[in-house]
Formats: sequence, structure tokens, C-alpha cells
Amino acid sequence: MPTSRKIFVLAAVALGCHFAALAVHSTVASNIIEFVLTVLVAAACFEAAGRGAGYARRFWRLIGAAFAIYAVGQAMATYYDSVLHASFEVWWPSDVLFLFHVAPMAIVLFLGDDSANSRVFRWERWLDFLQVGIVALSAYFFFLYLPLLLPHSRASIDALYWHVNTWRGALIAVAFLLRATLTNTRLVKSLFGRVAIFLVIFAICESVYLYAEIWWHVPFGTWYELLWTIPRTLMIWLAASWAAPKVQEPAPKESSTESLLLAQFAHIAFPLLVLAMAASAIGQQLKLAVVAVLASFGCSSVRLLLSQRAQSELLSRQKQSAESLRGAEAKFRGLLESAPDPMVVVNQEGSIVLVNAQTEKSFGHPREELLGEFIEILVPERFRARHKGHRGGFFEEPRARSMGEGLELYGLHRDGSEFPVEISLSLLETEDGLWVSAAIRDLTERRKLENQFRQAQKMESIGTMAGGIAHDFNNLLTVILSYSSSLSDELPKNSRNHRAAEQIHAAAERGAGLTNQLLAFSRKQVFQLRVLNQNDIVRNLLKMLQRIIGEHIEIKMMLAPDLVMVRADAGQLEQVLMNLSVNARDAMPKGGRLTLETQNIELDEDFVRLHVGSSAGPHTLLTVADTGMGMDAETVPRIFEPFFTTKGPGHGTGLGLAMVYGVVKQSGGYISVHSAVGKGTAFKIYLPQITETAEGPLSKKPQQVHKQGSETVLLVEDDAAVRELVRSLLSAQGYNVLETRDPQDVVALCERHLGRIDLLLTDMVLPGTSGREVAKQVGSVRPDVKVLFMSGYTDDALIRSHGFNEAFAFLQKPFCSVALAEKVREVLDEEGFRQP
Repeated sequence: MPTSRKIFVLAAVALGCHFAALAVHSTVASNIIEFVLTVLVAAACFEAAGRGAGYARRFWRLIGAAFAIYAVGQAMATYYDSVLHASFEVWWPSDVLFLFHVAPMAIVLFLGDDSANSRVFRWERWLDFLQVGIVALSAYFFFLYLPLLLPHSRASIDALYWHVNTWRGALIAVAFLLRATLTNTRLVKSLFGRVAIFLVIFAICESVYLYAEIWWHVPFGTWYELLWTIPRTLMIWLAASWAAPKVQEPAPKESSTESLLLAQFAHIAFPLLVLAMAASAIGQQLKLAVVAVLASFGCSSVRLLLSQRAQSELLSRQKQSAESLRGAEAKFRGLLESAPDPMVVVNQEGSIVLVNAQTEKSFGHPREELLGEFIEILVPERFRARHKGHRGGFFEEPRARSMGEGLELYGLHRDGSEFPVEISLSLLETEDGLWVSAAIRDLTERRKLENQFRQAQKMESIGTMAGGIAHDFNNLLTVILSYSSSLSDELPKNSRNHRAAEQIHAAAERGAGLTNQLLAFSRKQVFQLRVLNQNDIVRNLLKMLQRIIGEHIEIKMMLAPDLVMVRADAGQLEQVLMNLSVNARDAMPKGGRLTLETQNIELDEDFVRLHVGSSAGPHTLLTVADTGMGMDAETVPRIFEPFFTTKGPGHGTGLGLAMVYGVVKQSGGYISVHSAVGKGTAFKIYLPQITETAEGPLSKKPQQVHKQGSETVLLVEDDAAVRELVRSLLSAQGYNVLETRDPQDVVALCERHLGRIDLLLTDMVLPGTSGREVAKQVGSVRPDVKVLFMSGYTDDALIRSHGFNEAFAFLQKPFCSVALAEKVREVLDEEGFRQP
């Protein structure tokens, strides 16, 4: 059980005992219980001080000290009354304590933050404390003690005692009420408000009790004693149940409004109060009156001097603070205006009090239009109710944090458009209360980059899959093409089976065409790179393009005369231009304009940052634009995917743009598309520039005459059908073939064979290893062997994935019997083509 609750339980028990003591008319027990309750009040206040910090701790300690002084006075009064049975006149030490116990409470009224910069303020406070003591002692001596030394009636003394206590209680209660009312700080309200409740109730109860005791002659030990104990039990509960506010607020400064009012009242009113009291006592005790008045006015004069000095210091500090504030405000304004993100400051009511220039730019609202509006003006309609709930919850437990973690947040532009945002909240403590600063980051570009990155990852994954499919499919096509070619040659040309063999061969060739397009998309084609000018490509294709797209479409060329060279495959670029032009034709069935434009362009870091996959530096730009029907926003991200097409069934395979994408990427370039429904489409192809001069067209090697062979060929192929096909074709050509499907048996086979091995023919993709590793193993035991690689992948792909850095012989799958025979003969007859 917490200590505060234990104290309250003890107080409740003591109050119950007080009822019992009053029931049996036990005066001593009643006095003892009153003393115990007063001690418990002091304990509850000191315990509350332990739960507080700073200002609250000092407050509760002073209130506890007040009740502790009262408890000592009550103990003395009980001793005089119950033990010594002394007369009223000798009670004066306890009366002094009864009257003086309000001094610590009065001190609380001037309590401020100990972190004040000037010592003057602290000296003023000590002088105010001294004034409280002078007033309390003067009131006792002038109104109570001195009249006892002179001839007097008991009725007059009792009446004076009642008036002094009543006015004392009323004044201190009113002071606490004013302090609780005038302050804007929740901490001060919670402290002074609770004690003010007790003081008001206790002042009324004390006045009623003394009135009944003096004029109605009520004896000690009656039920009127509850007017003392019930309010004290209430005070114990008020102290025990007090909790510091959750929101930390600065402690009140001594220069705060309520502190200044009380301080100015003190050093003016207290000397006048002492003078008024002394005026009635001068005749009886001149020396005491003069000493009291001089001491009070002396304190007041010193305090006035200190106050003037403090005011001078305060004005100086205020001037410095104002200058510093202006400088800080200018810096803050500069930082706020230069912030790259929109910054919006909101008060506790949710009204916008400050915005920066970027807010105007991002949301489209003028600054004057936003100030004073609720923050929900920047929130889409469908999120406003939820946002108001979040805002209310935030101010209940404010802390700096990111807003909407795990949620999709959107901002609302003045034109009604929405855009994704990320918000970070910070707290600002101001004189007008707690404000919140919201840094709003526009995520439009980030989301665009994320989508581009995901799209690039998807295309890379599809490319890897397409390359693998092409490799396996090419093995099948190799067998189909070769056997169908052999059947076609062997069967009579006028037979029905000969025609069937030719159809099988033609279908396999179409399949090979599809795999070539897949390889183009996956960037695994064989490129014949050379230095060229893209203007030449456009001019050479112009007549053909006009025939293909029809005369109902106008072709407009805008070619840069100083276009810089690029390194690419001329045939592949022609195919790219043809595919894009055909797509443009299909998008303009009723006619239109096809624009072919070239230019030199410099891609900077900002462009690269916004376009995933591009590279900075000088590029040439080839633009193919049409005025056709265009595409919607959902279609554009998918147009380069294999087999995706917007055309109907039977109008294309969906591999044309996939091939375009692969060719551009394999050439080291970047392609982008801009399209809108009803506004046409523009493809932009960026290729890196080079400073070399253009090369002439590549000369084709003359086709070699088919020759037989007698050499020994070591065949390594894991696909049984392909291995059987190659073995039979080479054997038919006169070669001696050693074959194996397991790369681990190659070295043993070479060692077992006693004769010469002239050629290693190996697939590049083998279980657990690669053709290059097999070539190295064979070369270690047969250093003079020549090597020919074959694969469904391309030689460029092999160079990237297997680290080839020299020229090597390569046979692309699928191949026919003639291509195999010619390539094997070429490698055997030429120098080179040793292991790479």
C-alpha cells in the first residue's frame, strides 16, 4: 500500500476515534486526536513533496512546515490545559505558534523558481518572509499579549481574539484563491487550488468554533471539536491524492504576473498594516510599537531599493532578451523558410499558426489563406475524422514522433489532388501553450522511385527466368531442327512426309525466333558492336518505314546535325526502330504523325536519381513519338513485360517491346516511355556517347564448303537427346566421338583414351560446374586440345557470368546439322580457339 494511502487510512481511523472520544466527553482524548491529525496532515504534505519535484516539492514542504508548527503549538496548549491546568494568560508561547503557523503558508505565495538569474530576487523574497514574521508577531503582541498586561475584560479579549483569527484565516484563504485563479499554469492551479479548498473550509469552521466557544460558552470536548478534525482529514486526503500533471511545465518565475502582484502588495501593504496595528498600541508600549514600525518600514525601504535594482536588471535583461529573441526569430524564420519540406505549426486547438514557403508551394494555398484554419484543410476529406481523433489523442500524451506509423498518409492540394506524405511531429513550448511543429515530406518522388525499382527488379527476374527458359527450350529446338532437317533431306520431295518434315522445321524455326526475342529481353543476345551514328540508322530505314506504316501517317524527322557517336549493334537498333514504328502505326489507325528525333543530351545526377537504371554523363537521345490513342497509367508500367500486349488475340506475341527493352539495356542505355490516353506516346532511348569515329559495315564471311572430318571430338553434354543428336551428326561426318554426360568423368576419359583428342565440344551450363571449368580440366591433361562451346545462352552472357576475357569459339543453340558441321570444321581448321 502506498505511504499516502496509509496516512489517509490512519487519519480515517483517528477521525473515528475522535467520534468515540466526543461520545464519552473525553477532553484529553479529543485534544490528543486533534494533535495526531495535525501531525498526519504535516506527514501527508511532506509525503506529497517526495512525489513532486522542483516547485511542487518546495510548496508541499512549506505547507507541511506550517502544520508542523501548528502541531507543536497544539501540543503545548494541551500540556498547559490538561497537565498544568494553567490560566489563559500563560499560554502565549502556544498562541504565538498558532498565529505564526500561517507564515510558511504566506511564504508559499511568494515562492518562485530557484533558477532565477539575479540574486536580487532571492533577497527580495527573504525580506518578504521577514515582513510576514513582523506582521504575525506584531498582530499577536499588539492585539493579544499586550492587552493581557493591561486592565481588561475577558469579553473584550475574547472578541479581539476572534476577530484576529477570523481575519487571519480569511486573508490567507483569499490569497490562495487569488493565486489559484490568476495563474495559467496547471501545476500551480493544482497546488494552490487544493490548499485553498482546505483554507476556506477551515477558516469558516475555525470562526464558527471560536464564536461558539467565546459567546455561547461551549466547553472543550463537545461535538464542535469536529470543526477542527474534519477539515484536517480533508486536507490529508487532498495532499495524499495529489499527483503532478503529466505534461511538464516550467515552474513559475518570480517575475510572473501573480508573483509580481503579490510582491508589490507585500512591500507596500505590510508596513502600513504594522503602522495601523502600532497606532493602537503606542500608548501602552511605545518602544515596541516604534521598533515594529521601524523594522517593517526598513524592510520595505530595502526591498524598494532592491526592487528598483531588480527592475533595472530586468529591463536590461529584457532588452537583451528582446534583441536575442529578434535575432533568434530571424534565424528561425530563415531556417523555416529554407527548409526543403513543408513546415506547419499548430496550436492545441488544431489551428495553423505558422507555415513556410514550401507549404505554399506543395499545397497550393497562399500563406494568408492557411493561417488560422484548422490543420484538416490539408487533409483529404475521407481522412479528416480520423485525423481529428489522432490530433486529440496526441495532445493528451504529447511526444515527438513520426505520425501515422504503418499508415498511408496523404496531403490535399488546393486543386483537390492528393499526394502521399510522411509527417514528423515535434513539440514547441510557448507562452500560449503547447504547439506542435509538423514536418511534412512529399513522398511522390520516393514512391515513383520505389515503383521504378520494383519494376526494374521484376524485369530483371523475368529476364533471368526468360533466359533459363530459352536455354532449355533451345535444347529441344536443336533436336527438332536437326532431325526435321535430316528427314526433309532424306525423304522424297514429292512425298507427303517430306512436306510434314518441312512444316516441323518451319515451326521449330519460329520457336527459335521466339527464344531469340526472349534472349533479347533477358540481354543474352549475340551483339556485333561497332561505332555508329544513329542518324544513319534513321535515314537508311526511312523508305522502308514509310512503306510499312502507310501513307496515312506522316513521318517527321528532327535529326541533330552534330549527333555524337554511340557503340551499338546496327541490326538490333534497326529492329528497335522498326518495332516502335509498327506499334505507333497500330496506335494511329485513322492516321497521324510519327516523329523521329535525335539530339545530344547530358544526364545529371538528378535525372539518375529519379530514373532507376540510368547513368550520368553525355548521351544521345532517340525519340520515337506518335499522336495515337496513348495508354493509361496502369498499362505503361507493364508494356516491356514479355507476352504483355494491348492488342487482341492473333495480333502479336507481346515480345516486341520486350525485345526493345533488352536491346537498349544490353547496349548500356536507358529507355523511358511517356503516354496519356488520347495524347499519344513517346519512347525515349538514351545511349552513352563515345568519342571514336564511325566504323564501316561488317563484312560477312563467305560460306564454307561442307567438308568431312576424321579427327577425335570429346563431347560433354548433359541433355541426352542433344548428346545423341550431336554424336550421330558428327559420326556421320566421319569424326571419332568420345561422349560423356558427367563432367566429373572428363579427366578420366582423357587419360584412358590413348589416341589424340583434337576438339572439346562442351555445353556451357552443366550440372554442378560450367563448360569453362571442364575446358580447364581437359587442358591440364591435353594442352593442345581446341575448344568449342555451345549453349542456349549467348556468348555475351557467358562472358558476364563466367569471366571470359579472350575470344572463344561458340555455337548458339538451336542449330541444325549443317551449322554444327561448319562450326566444328571452322574451329579445327583455324589457329587459336584453345581453352580460354
